[in-house]
Amino acid sequence: MIRVNLLPVRAARRKENIRRQVSIFALCIVFTVSAMAYLAVSMTGTISDLTAKIEAAQRDLKRYQTAANRVKEIKSELQKLREKTDIIAKLEENRTGPVQIMDALTSLVVAERMWLTSLTEAGGKMNLAGVAMDNKTIADFMTRLENSPYFKVVDLISSKQIKLQKDKKFKQFTMTCQLSSRGPKKEPET
Repeated sequence: MIRVNLLPVRAARRKENIRRQVSIFALCIVFTVSAMAYLAVSMTGTISDLTAKIEAAQRDLKRYQTAANRVKEIKSELQKLREKTDIIAKLEENRTGPVQIMDALTSLVVAERMWLTSLTEAGGKMNLAGVAMDNKTIADFMTRLENSPYFKVVDLISSKQIKLQKDKKFKQFTMTCQLSSRGPKKEPET
């Protein structure tokens, strides 16, 4: 009978299984480490790309910010210039307005028949006081004021008879009227 010793084969198989398991474990570790290294390199590249994009966006933002600030400065300067030109236009209008109104008023007074004693203007409303020979003169003056392009809404407040000279009786009157904003049409300059 032949005897075969199987014990060393079993030990050899066990060593072979342990070697196989260690090599599979080592390959798994190598694969895991290489996968992690690949992901780390990939993430580092993505992070550097995103960082470069952020820096470029910040540079663009700074450039656009300075341009936006310049636009704001220009807008504020433009607004100041508009305000100044509006003030100049208003001053120009107010410079000639009272002169034209006084000129129109002197041409509307009934000559030799009436005299203005006071004239006040506030907020576009003018108060007139004066003395006239009779009621017809006052009525004529009011009609002239209403037909003038400088005045509108003429109201007689009071009219009373007074004695200024011996035996001469006059009519003292007070009236109000609104100043018209339109005035006469200006002719274009050539």
